[in-house]
Amino acid sequence: MTSISRRQALLGGLGLTATAALAACSAGGMGTVTTTITVPPTTDPTTPTGQASTPSATATSATPAPISSTATSAQPVRMTMTPPAGATGVAPADPITVTVFNAELDQLTLIGDDGSTITGTIADDKHTWTATDRPKYGVRYTLTGAATATGGARQPITSIFTTAEPKQTMRAAVQIPGGHTVGIAAPIVLTFSGQVANRAAAEKNLHVTATDAKDEPIDIEGSWGWMQDEDIQGNGTKQSRVHFRPKDYWPAGTKVHLEANLYGVDYGDGWGREDLTRDFTIGPALTVVAKVSSHRLLVVQDDKVIKDFPVAYGVPKAVDDGRTTVSGIHVITEKLDLKVMCNPKYGYCGFKAYWAVRMNNNGEFIHANQEVADKGLLGKENVSHGCVNMSLKDAETFYNMVYYGVPVDVEDTGVPMTQADYIWDWSVPYSQWKTFSAL
Repeated sequence: MTSISRRQALLGGLGLTATAALAACSAGGMGTVTTTITVPPTTDPTTPTGQASTPSATATSATPAPISSTATSAQPVRMTMTPPAGATGVAPADPITVTVFNAELDQLTLIGDDGSTITGTIADDKHTWTATDRPKYGVRYTLTGAATATGGARQPITSIFTTAEPKQTMRAAVQIPGGHTVGIAAPIVLTFSGQVANRAAAEKNLHVTATDAKDEPIDIEGSWGWMQDEDIQGNGTKQSRVHFRPKDYWPAGTKVHLEANLYGVDYGDGWGREDLTRDFTIGPALTVVAKVSSHRLLVVQDDKVIKDFPVAYGVPKAVDDGRTTVSGIHVITEKLDLKVMCNPKYGYCGFKAYWAVRMNNNGEFIHANQEVADKGLLGKENVSHGCVNMSLKDAETFYNMVYYGVPVDVEDTGVPMTQADYIWDWSVPYSQWKTFSAL
């Protein structure tokens, strides 16, 4: 489940590897390691650089070199770091953190061998440093810094890790163009060019925020849901797809922002290629109600019927369930002023459907069929092959009223929508929809 709130800084991630003074804790795998740092004596400024000052029983100097009171009795500094020292093949999207327990972090820098710098922040209690940028693929990073122990002695910190360098990366695409206005039922659909094995890793990097018409942040409950992998393009390659829908329809006028921080994400069978962002706006509270039994199609805005069209739906299930308009909340996904239809099973091909509005990927459109209109069947009998037939004039009027994301609620026909339908998100209760999340 995702709660949409004010945009927060998204922390990138890897981890750190302790080398040099921390070399004893080096590990080859990923994860978190706990490191003990023994604080050495402070350096005597009168001795050569790098030589530690130590007390001498025979010293005769009236002013002995200063020695930290904690130098010989300091408690070891305890530290956790992700990833561990010397780690290779690190996913750039994994978190980078350093935490000390009985010390305070002074400063840390993380620099790649390509010259890039990864920024980070130290928490107010000075115990944790967290990277706020993400590293790049195939770069060796060195972290340097220092921590001050409880007794006041300063301990240098050095860490090295190397990020993964995949041969190929996987693209992803968002179906809503930036800057568009969409209907209150529009889900956010993210489609990957291949299969995502580690769905949780991808989903935790998807973030949705919303503001109202005055740009004030608003909380909207919603959840991502993964669909079954399919050969969408028909080329033999299965693709993964994940949808985001709010618990209820989007409030009219809402401004939605998506951040898909997928660069560097380890999908299990592939790697994320790039980050994606999208901004779009929700239009008026417009819905379409398909009253199949009464042969009417209603356009409703703000709970008021603004248009009532006589139409013909698919034939009843008792006659031919292969031609019945399916029940459930459909979503308008496409508009074509002319759609040439062909269905050899029912003996027609080359039919010109004007003002065609797609409401399902199973071939269901709302379109003009003047032949049915001329027979006087609109508003009286359901005779179509599953589409919603209208007069030429009414179809054009309807076409100009609706747009992507407007819901079409088809009342009970005895044939429900299924997962084979492209957007069936609203045909299941939200409590069930949440179970499709990988988190």
